[in-house]
Amino acid sequence: MKQGFFVLSIFALSISAQDANLSFSLSSFKGTGETPIIQLGKSEFYPYDFNEHFLDITLWRNQWTLWTNFEYSSPPRIGPAFAGLRKFRLSFQNDRYSIKLGDLYGQIGRGLGLNMWENQNIDWDSSLRGIWINRDISKRFKFDFIVGKAKGGRHLGAGEGIDPRRRDFSENENILAISGYASKIIHNTDFGAYLILMNGNRSWFTLRESNDFQKVRVSSLKPGFFGKYNSEDFEIFFEFTSRIMSIQDVDSIYSTPSFKWYSYEPKTSGRGAYFSSSYFPGKWGLTIELKDYFFDNANPDERNHLPFKLGRSSLITGPPSTFKEHSSILLSRKTHIMDPDDELGFQIEFNYQANENLFLTLNYSRSSRHSSFEKNTDEFFNSYWNNKKLSTPFIPSSNYGFHPFHEAYVEFNYRYDPFGMNFTAGLSQANEIMLYKGQSFIISNMINIKTDEYRLNEFFHQRNLISIPSRLSFNFPRSLYFSLDMEHQWEGMELVRKTSILNYNKTTSDSLENLDKEVLPYYYRYSSITFGKASRFNISFLLDYVSNTKTGDNYNTDPNKDNDLERILRRNEINLKNKWFGVEASIYLNPSTILTLFYGSIQGGIKCDNGICVYVPGIDDSSILSLSTNF
Repeated sequence: MKQGFFVLSIFALSISAQDANLSFSLSSFKGTGETPIIQLGKSEFYPYDFNEHFLDITLWRNQWTLWTNFEYSSPPRIGPAFAGLRKFRLSFQNDRYSIKLGDLYGQIGRGLGLNMWENQNIDWDSSLRGIWINRDISKRFKFDFIVGKAKGGRHLGAGEGIDPRRRDFSENENILAISGYASKIIHNTDFGAYLILMNGNRSWFTLRESNDFQKVRVSSLKPGFFGKYNSEDFEIFFEFTSRIMSIQDVDSIYSTPSFKWYSYEPKTSGRGAYFSSSYFPGKWGLTIELKDYFFDNANPDERNHLPFKLGRSSLITGPPSTFKEHSSILLSRKTHIMDPDDELGFQIEFNYQANENLFLTLNYSRSSRHSSFEKNTDEFFNSYWNNKKLSTPFIPSSNYGFHPFHEAYVEFNYRYDPFGMNFTAGLSQANEIMLYKGQSFIISNMINIKTDEYRLNEFFHQRNLISIPSRLSFNFPRSLYFSLDMEHQWEGMELVRKTSILNYNKTTSDSLENLDKEVLPYYYRYSSITFGKASRFNISFLLDYVSNTKTGDNYNTDPNKDNDLERILRRNEINLKNKWFGVEASIYLNPSTILTLFYGSIQGGIKCDNGICVYVPGIDDSSILSLSTNF
């Protein structure tokens, strides 16, 4: 079907081909190396080679446009191997309407209802294959009709040990969306509304190759509305949506390997709200963002294993993250991983231009979940989940069980034109609960049962981060430039065991019975030095360092396993323990063609985009060749 549509599209656009325009874009990546097995006490490696190529071809004539994307990956660095026509879209547009047929990308609102996008670097694809009709009824009113199917792969988690080349399961969803938009109804004010229907299959299983794999059919109805106001120095946007979700013919599911029943409500409801406001009168500006996403209230049994979380959002839903997404290497590796189904919070950012050379940014973000779960054991030794919920919108909790997160960040940028100098430095302090387990017991003795008091045992991991990224650059005559990036990060991972005596009726005050805390300290450093000429060439030397690895192993201590670069450094008596080195060079073959070569080792880490994260494994002793061109 795909090939037939492609042939028909070529035939249609080839009529009067002398008036058609054609453009190509090619991206190629080829690399060899090896990656470590992430296990405690292991230092074994296995080959990690990749070979991926993407070719975009765009053909347009008058009001028609055909876009295609071919891929040959055997295998890619992230995601499964593929060869052939991957994406295509035929579009027609005039003054009154537009029609897109094929692979669709775009948003309605800010993504609470519909957010179709793709990032090959993290193996994420929420595009829709179908048809999108946009009709301008008048200068103020327009209408959108979208129907199609979304297919995407899922990974069980984002962390070390998760193979990013292997999709643990796939999902497919049939989507129907209707949207209306009215502009300038009131002075500088626009409004929109939408209705989205989804029918799809959820993969349910306990283990990757278990014999209890099932396809569970789910459907949802999601109405929503949004509005925005714009003036010369003030902007407001809000969006609200609700969701009614049904799980078809599933009262409970039986897990054969775990010998356990999993119960689900046949119908659930959820909501999502987002608000942003910006004020920028002159040399300063203030932006406030609020989020309240509560589509699913899964308990830890379901949340800790994604296939059990049948109430998760559709592939095509992608709300704003509402916290600062950093470009710093170290800060991006330790980013907060948002839960788009259960998270509320806010972000405030202040920007100030002191003069034409000095800029200041202050940012503070905070979030938590809506619910805290504790495993409760009553006097008859029955266990069940006790769910504590927040009642205030947009106000996150600081209680450990709600997995709170906060970050305070300050950055200043100074420019000194006589030397062509630009200096940027930042300071970040972040705190987050990474893991929480709570279990409560009724306090009893042999004579009676005190039902008004209970003992709460809590175990949690709390991560504290202090990060200092900086960048210094100079522009020289003849378009030459030099830059130095230096980043420092201190991490304290607190492992806490806490026991408290609490009172149901608060007839007596709560008391702390025991507190045991262990702190694991880590220090990270990343630096790079770059010299180049604009639009001609550049060469960089990179260094990545950790004081201790999370597995406890020491990296890069065996001279017999050195690559050529490490051999040169060790010969000059440079300590290579727990360090990754690399050299990268780029050359512009012409204004639209860049050839890049990397040699050395790359440390693995989390990579995120729009709240979607994947662990990209490190590659040791690697050679990577990249080519990007447009013609």
